[in-house]
Amino acid sequence: MRQDLTASQYARALGQADQWPLHTMRMELAFGRPVRITGGPRGVGPLYLRDRDTSLDGSWDVLDLDPDPTNLDEREAAAYLAYRPRYSSTTLFRGVCRLTERATAVWSPSAGLTVNYPEPALHSKPRVLREDADPVAAFTDLLRQEIAARPLPADQCAVELSGGMDSTMTALSLAETVGPAHAAALILGGSVGGQQTSRRREIIQRAGLGSDVTVPVEECAPFLPDGARATGQVISPMDGTYAEAMTVLYQRLAACGVRWLLTGIGGDELCFQRPEERLRSGDPWNVHPVPDHLGPRARAHLPYLTDALAPASVLHASTVATIGVHSATAMRRGLWPISPLATPLLLRFSESLPHEWRRDKELMRRRLQAAGYSPHVVRPRLPENFSDTCERAMLRYGRPLLDRLIPDLLLTKAGLIDSGRLATQCAQVAATGKRASELYRPLALEASLRAL
Repeated sequence: MRQDLTASQYARALGQADQWPLHTMRMELAFGRPVRITGGPRGVGPLYLRDRDTSLDGSWDVLDLDPDPTNLDEREAAAYLAYRPRYSSTTLFRGVCRLTERATAVWSPSAGLTVNYPEPALHSKPRVLREDADPVAAFTDLLRQEIAARPLPADQCAVELSGGMDSTMTALSLAETVGPAHAAALILGGSVGGQQTSRRREIIQRAGLGSDVTVPVEECAPFLPDGARATGQVISPMDGTYAEAMTVLYQRLAACGVRWLLTGIGGDELCFQRPEERLRSGDPWNVHPVPDHLGPRARAHLPYLTDALAPASVLHASTVATIGVHSATAMRRGLWPISPLATPLLLRFSESLPHEWRRDKELMRRRLQAAGYSPHVVRPRLPENFSDTCERAMLRYGRPLLDRLIPDLLLTKAGLIDSGRLATQCAQVAATGKRASELYRPLALEASLRAL
């Protein structure tokens, strides 16, 4: 409904919009004035913008903006190849910007596009619990409230239930709040996959979830010979490592009538340990070493990778960035992603907890214990992650493909990769059968740029 508002009424309407409890993105259009787009503090879908001189294009899918693979932002490319993530308005492609959380994009044909950052967000510090405090009950109640804030029909909902702590928290609260929604997961191979399957079975049955949709990740591993990237299909360089497998899973969910996809994203950051806490507990902070195969242009940017970053975000920057990667893959298949652990109130609550409740996800494990789950679910014997899948896929498929591409790499021409050192590394991987996953990032970026 169209309304004519005075300046004070308009300001009040903006304030009311900002009080909306879920995610918001606000666009202001006024005749003769610049366009203003403001993002909310949560991440759902990313927004990429491109100034076309006489128009402003925007999309949650960077591929919609026709990015130029020959016009890379060297600093962003260096950060990606060096495992040093950046959260800012710049992207891999010059001319394409990202609207970061709470930032405002301002555009007009005469002045072009600028992104104005907000003030840094404030965060809580650990506090002392009251004697009668029950962190598990409080956490459970907050998570249920977050899911219940939306009218979600169970038969149109699915939860990505890998079996890890984070996704299990979402699954339990979804079942308790909405009902027997679908479960879904990529299933690992080998003995780890057997453990994952039995743990998921117990969670699904005990929580009362509905049908289970699964995809063996090995069948859709990165760079399979008939897969999207190996065959030169266009895929965003901002997509995740297991985009092929996730796409198959999401296609199957969409065929089941699923519209709403709930995830466990944000759980790691809820249980984040501060640096001083890691020192006291002896838990190392693992920083990936800079690869030897970086080229001269990439190395020149390494001292400046922390320059011009977005200010401290309400959610952790890693959470918002992960949501952006995950959401684009889901939204291409018609699924709307919801990450109830990635919410400001839950993060503030968790940050306030003493260290012993956050370390090793103690808060989540105690919730499972209180709900009667077996030690097999609460503390699995084997670590369940996808690192071995990537290692095997790169050893069998990725390394031979990269070997063939090395003589004519676009990344080498751009000065971002040293092809000689990369060739040596490929030979070492072939000889030892180890550290093949170190080749993933240069191959993934190269394959995407070639397809574009």
